[in-house]
Amino acid sequence: MDRYIDFSVEDFVWDTFFRQWVLSPTRETDMVWNDWIESNPEILEKIQQAQAIVLSLRLHEAEIGDDEINQVVKQTITKIGQPLAGSDHSKYKLPVFSIPWLQFAASVAVILLLGWVAYAFLIKKETRQQAATENSMILNDGAMTEKVNTTDKAIVISLEDGSHITLAPKGKIRYADKFSLARREVRLEGEAFFDIAKDPDRPFLVYSNGLITKVLGTSFRIKAYDFSDEVTVEVKTGRVSVFAQSDPNVKEKASNRELEGVVLNPNQKIIYARDEVRMVKTLVEKPEIVVSKAETPQFEFEDTPASEVFTTIGKAYGIDILFDEELLKGCPLTATLDNQTLHEKLSIICKAVEANYEILDGQIVVHSKGCKN
Repeated sequence: MDRYIDFSVEDFVWDTFFRQWVLSPTRETDMVWNDWIESNPEILEKIQQAQAIVLSLRLHEAEIGDDEINQVVKQTITKIGQPLAGSDHSKYKLPVFSIPWLQFAASVAVILLLGWVAYAFLIKKETRQQAATENSMILNDGAMTEKVNTTDKAIVISLEDGSHITLAPKGKIRYADKFSLARREVRLEGEAFFDIAKDPDRPFLVYSNGLITKVLGTSFRIKAYDFSDEVTVEVKTGRVSVFAQSDPNVKEKASNRELEGVVLNPNQKIIYARDEVRMVKTLVEKPEIVVSKAETPQFEFEDTPASEVFTTIGKAYGIDILFDEELLKGCPLTATLDNQTLHEKLSIICKAVEANYEILDGQIVVHSKGCKN
C-alpha cells in the first residue's frame, strides 16, 4: 500500500483495486483501506474526492471517441466562462461563479462531465491492463501445450505434476509441458474442474478472464466464458484464494506460498463481475457434506438444543454457522434430517425454533429471538 502515498485524485480514480473497494467493498478490502487511511490521514481528502468520481461511473454511458471527448471538454469549459444570454455586463460586473446557485450548477456539470469522460477512458485502460497482465503470465520458456475440447463431452487432461483437469465442451486450457520449480500455472477459457496434486512449495495458479485462482492442492470448478461478464470459482475440497489480475499486489500474491486475497473454503464460491471489478462471496448452489462417511452424523436429533444441531451441521458441511448460543441452547429440537439438502435442513430447524437465516460473505447467519418452550 505504500505506493498510494504519492497518488493524486486521478491516480486513485484509475486504480482498479481502489475502484473495487469503493464499488463493492468486502470485509478484507475494508480492513486494508481503512487501516491505511487511518495511518495516513493527510490523504483522506483525496480519497473522498476520488470516491465521489468513482461512484459517478456507475452510469454506463455509451463509449465515445477521444476526439469527441476533447471537444466536449473544450465546449464545457468555454460555456462555463460565458455570460448568460441577454445579460448586460455594463450593469452586472459580478463574475458568474460568485453567484451561489451557478457555482453549484457548474460543480455538478463538471462532476458529471468527469464521470462521463473518465468512464470511457476506464474501459479502454482496463482492457489494456488486463491484456498486458495476461500476457505477462510467468510461464516456462519451454514447450507449451494448448488443448481445446471440440467434443460434446468433458475430457480429462493429466498434467506432469499428477494433477487432473476435467475440461468441459468448448473449453480451452494452456499450460507448460513441464512446470517451473517455483509455481504451476495454466490459463483457462471456458469451464473446467480441477483436481490439483498437493505441493505446498509450488502454488498452482489458474488465470481466467481477469481472475487468478491460487491453490496448494485441492479440487474446485471455474467457469470463465468469454461471452459472460462473470467468472465463478466453486470449491469442493481444501482452500483456494482468488484475486484480480489488476490487483496492485498481484505479483506478491502469486509468488509467495501463502493463500492471500479472498479465501474460499469447501462449499463456498466467488462471483467475479469483470466489468465492475467486483467480487461476491457466497455458498455453492447445493452444498455437500465434506467430512468422511465414517465421520458423517446421522442427523437424528431428539430434544437436542438447537445450538448443538447447528454446530453439528456446520461441521459436516464445513460451513461457518453463526448464531447466539445463549438464545438457542434452550430451544430443543426433535427431527430426522438425513435426506434433506443443507438449505432444507436449515429451513426445518429455523421453523421449529422460530428463527430465520441468511447467507452473508459465504457464511450462514441465524437470526433468533429465542423460542417458546
